[in-house]
Amino acid sequence: MGMYSITLEQTANVPKTVLFQLLADHDNLDRFFSGRYTLIRAGKPDTNGIGAIRQVSDGWFSTQEQVIAYKENEHLQYKIIQGGPVKEHGGWIKLQSLSAEHSLIHYRIIFSPKIRGTGWLVGCFFKHRIKKALLNLAAYSELTWQSPSP
Repeated sequence: MGMYSITLEQTANVPKTVLFQLLADHDNLDRFFSGRYTLIRAGKPDTNGIGAIRQVSDGWFSTQEQVIAYKENEHLQYKIIQGGPVKEHGGWIKLQSLSAEHSLIHYRIIFSPKIRGTGWLVGCFFKHRIKKALLNLAAYSELTWQSPSP
């Protein structure tokens, strides 16, 4: 079975620090992503940092994801360590400043499906959900962030 890859990008009219803070808050990711997210093990040096494990339950699947790379306000990387329709799954989120108050989110996943011939279907499922989540994240961050007064 082959590996599949999905890459999505989304802009937001907020600094990348705002986006990182929202994306690294494992207990509240359900504001953007479908399903229920619960931090079940704290990471280091931050609670949401390297080694953090979150439980994700969305009605279809239940998985555990572990943060394996984390650089505050720059990027985070995770992998599924249990559950889901995939044997291997890695996710990378990188944030880029376009200006002081505009950012770009790069989100990439790779995966291998558990069942031969279902990669395209799993890919469509992931792509749809991540695209919707990134739109939700951008909208939420723009509505809640207060630009510093000049």
